[in-house]
Amino acid sequence: MSRTALNRTTATNRATATARNTSVSRTSRASPIYGVSWLKGSSPTLTRIGDSVNMVAAAGVGMTPVTNNFDLADIYKDITEVTDVLGNVFIRIPKFYIKKCDGILYKTWEISKQSFAGSYLPWCFWDFTNSVELPYIDVGKYTAGPLATGNKLTSVADTYPLINKNIVDFRTYAQNNGAGYQQLDIHVIDVLQTLFIIEFATLNSQSIMNGFVSGHINAAHTATVAETGVNRIIVTNAVAANYVVGQPIAIGSIAWNFSVFYGRTITAIDVYDASNKAISFDGAAANISIGDILCNIGWKNGFSSGIVASSGSLTSNSDGKNPFKYRGIENLFGNIWQFVDGVNINEYQAWICKNAADYVSNVFASPYLQLSYVNANTDGNPIEMGFDANNPFAALPKTNGGSSSTYYSDYYWRNTGQGIALFGAHWYYGVNAGLFSWDLYYGSGHTNINVSCRLLKKAL
Repeated sequence: MSRTALNRTTATNRATATARNTSVSRTSRASPIYGVSWLKGSSPTLTRIGDSVNMVAAAGVGMTPVTNNFDLADIYKDITEVTDVLGNVFIRIPKFYIKKCDGILYKTWEISKQSFAGSYLPWCFWDFTNSVELPYIDVGKYTAGPLATGNKLTSVADTYPLINKNIVDFRTYAQNNGAGYQQLDIHVIDVLQTLFIIEFATLNSQSIMNGFVSGHINAAHTATVAETGVNRIIVTNAVAANYVVGQPIAIGSIAWNFSVFYGRTITAIDVYDASNKAISFDGAAANISIGDILCNIGWKNGFSSGIVASSGSLTSNSDGKNPFKYRGIENLFGNIWQFVDGVNINEYQAWICKNAADYVSNVFASPYLQLSYVNANTDGNPIEMGFDANNPFAALPKTNGGSSSTYYSDYYWRNTGQGIALFGAHWYYGVNAGLFSWDLYYGSGHTNINVSCRLLKKAL
């Protein structure tokens, strides 16, 4: 099947005449079509359509089960956990088709295992070399962890997020694993956003699971007592009140500097004296000086074994102090910014790339394609995402004016000049985090302690 034979004459259909441009009536289909619709009002609540009508979905807390009809539904029921030969853990998402319609006063999203009229196959399910469809995409269960031998990016439990690397570094580290490996990209974001909003029928992702978004990094969170060779830091009662047992922490001599250590977990918070508390942490003993700064960091991978539901949080879906999983994927948003590949920005204009093998930063020509719309040129809460009929997978903020509880309910940051894409926000961004939170502010050299990525593997 030649890739050039794909139909590009319709708005969202990239199907070939034999396999990918098939119109199948709903009554004769073997596979259901699940969907949601929106009248583009301020309410982020969506209406279930098609085979989603009357279905219910809930997120759990801890080991308490919940009712979620999608656990037995096509596509969703076949999302499974797998481990590759290198020990990386992924959530395998089976191939499916998406249809989006975007009118003046309405918008719909639909999915099915089968191609259907107006649908497209996300490019993460396509082998560009052999021009064949791929059966699945493997999405890192965990935020990228420390590099393995050969500077290979990892997705493993019991590690803290790899930080202080730029998008180019992460791209290389992912590719070092071998054929098909890459970092998170715009096509998988499309897949995950669509699955989530159809399942939970809302654009306000934090109304379902808040995520770890109420953490702290504050220069005033300082040690009040100097100690040598200890597994605790003494802070005022007021500072200690900001932290809970189980949270990840780091300590440095100045803010945003982890000179004492990076990556420990709070094991206890106890009274030290009338004015102070002792925050204990695991790992090797440390030397603490008065004035050293305590802060949160991205959560340690592997917590989701304590959540029995297909999606849910450790102890609360709403307090912002704990992480969550979505269909096995830990911390889909919140916790730590994630680089998104396949998108380059130039003066608010997004350029996208379809083939992960061609990803490169700061390119605004072939193989990158210019989207038909321009991103919003101010920061704010989006009320409209751009829609390019020929590239419906790339939905970036176009118009602002909403809030944290209306429309898309998340926040967007922008800048002039050339930039890259960050997704989801991190541990102290509160209501600004979420499934539609985009930061298009920074250039390709950007690194920070609050930015990491996620490993992917195409079925090549």
